[in-house]
Amino acid sequence: MDNNFENDYYGYEPQRPVTEHESAPQEERPDVSQFQPQKPLMQEAAQPAEEQGFNPIQHTAVYGEDGFSGTPQPPVAPVQQTPQAQPPQPPYQGYYAPQPQPVYSAAQPPAAGEGKPQKNKVNTALVVTVIVMGVLLLAALFGLFGFSVYTARNSNNNSNSGNSNGFSYEIPEFTIPDGNGGGFQIPQIPNATEAPKTHEDTDFSDKVDKDYGGLKLSDKPSDAQTNSGYNAEYAFNAVSDSVVSVLCYQDKISDNDKADSQGSGIVISADGFVVTNAHVIGNSKTAYAIKVVAADKKEYTAGVVGFDSRTDLAVLKLVDAKDLKAAAFGDSEKLQLGEDLIIIGNPGGIDFQNSMAKGIVSALNRDASNKNIVKYIQTDAAINPGNSGGPAVNRYGQVVGIASAKIADEKYEGMGFCIPSAQAKKIIDSLIKTGYVEGRVKIGISGKAVTTADSTRYNLPLGIMVSTIDKDGPCDNTDLQPDDIITKLDDAKITTFAEIYEALEAHQPGDKVKLGFYRESDGKEYEIEITLQEDKR
Repeated sequence: MDNNFENDYYGYEPQRPVTEHESAPQEERPDVSQFQPQKPLMQEAAQPAEEQGFNPIQHTAVYGEDGFSGTPQPPVAPVQQTPQAQPPQPPYQGYYAPQPQPVYSAAQPPAAGEGKPQKNKVNTALVVTVIVMGVLLLAALFGLFGFSVYTARNSNNNSNSGNSNGFSYEIPEFTIPDGNGGGFQIPQIPNATEAPKTHEDTDFSDKVDKDYGGLKLSDKPSDAQTNSGYNAEYAFNAVSDSVVSVLCYQDKISDNDKADSQGSGIVISADGFVVTNAHVIGNSKTAYAIKVVAADKKEYTAGVVGFDSRTDLAVLKLVDAKDLKAAAFGDSEKLQLGEDLIIIGNPGGIDFQNSMAKGIVSALNRDASNKNIVKYIQTDAAINPGNSGGPAVNRYGQVVGIASAKIADEKYEGMGFCIPSAQAKKIIDSLIKTGYVEGRVKIGISGKAVTTADSTRYNLPLGIMVSTIDKDGPCDNTDLQPDDIITKLDDAKITTFAEIYEALEAHQPGDKVKLGFYRESDGKEYEIEITLQEDKR
């Protein structure tokens, strides 16, 4: 940012000693009608020390002490006075010439108002200005307050019973890093009046493998306690060739730096199945055109076989891929606190492809998010935007987790979270076989979580505020309406999406459940019974 300033001293009149000419009688004062003061002194100001992010002031004009910048008016000649001839005097240096005062006589009185001090009109103008500014400020404050209320009630990101994208949280916010930086972000559409493009050709639902044998989770090596060769270097060399970059484009596939979302992925089969995070591909099969760059820099086009927002997992299939190196997976149930954990991926995007960060297992079965059902591995290994979907590896070269999130808050440092391999296995296997999570049920609504702040501000109960109701879904043709707040599912209290997901996990398609909800328009609570449907999205 350029900062240019000018030191402005207009109107400043320094004090000066009284000269002999001023102390002399009026008739002996010198003739100053030809007085020509010198031009104001101009010089360059000293350059201040340059600070980070601030451009130093350059070529700043500084006036001399006199502050004089104009041409003085010649003095008014005294009435009926003739100045005596005087030898020429040097001009005053840097000061205004003394101004002789007119002399009036009875024959020549002063004109009306002449010689009297003028009323100060500045104070009146200042008062008016202050009043106007005050009115404008009050209007702006009322407008801002009204906009804040409207925004608070309407700005929660939409979600649904099968999609965890865009939920709101209380600080510290639990965010999902990706190539856009600073947590999961929906890419901005250049023209807001245009609908985002869809890419039907990236829906690889027909690329499922019904005969897939399932992801194998191996035990630790038999010599784990005696072989000192198991370390970070060993682990990186064992897995790095199986780590890929995932680049997503709202328009068509192009240069790497034009990707709208970036993440990492793990090769899980030689013929091109890759696991990554669902948020990397926009929790959709058609949101992006997808390019995958392997560790050897070879590029592939890819599509989405299936995704699951409740666990933030997705499976991709690479086109014309063969002889890829699949990563070995270990059993996260065998992890111990304090054990080494290595994150491999692309922090900051593909420019830092196959970077490694090392930490430890800080905690297990961590219930860290209110938007999904995962019990995370917590680690202090660095997880940055672009690491999403990459492997968390033990020192034996086994993938025991999938990097997914971190706490993004200036008060927190070194709190990253990975999806345990034991929890991911069931989801990955089902996505490869069917394109969706088998047995997963839905209630068929989209909505937004009522936060604690919203609850206090608007005197609302915590729960899920309904935005839309799916046509022909479980809640269609019931008494449930948009803006109702779901607060109970059977006997389970519902305050977050994680709670409603957890309650639904105990049910199968066809089960009947009761939904309790609050209606703000009349302040009453209601209850309906619905039949759950399988969620095949």
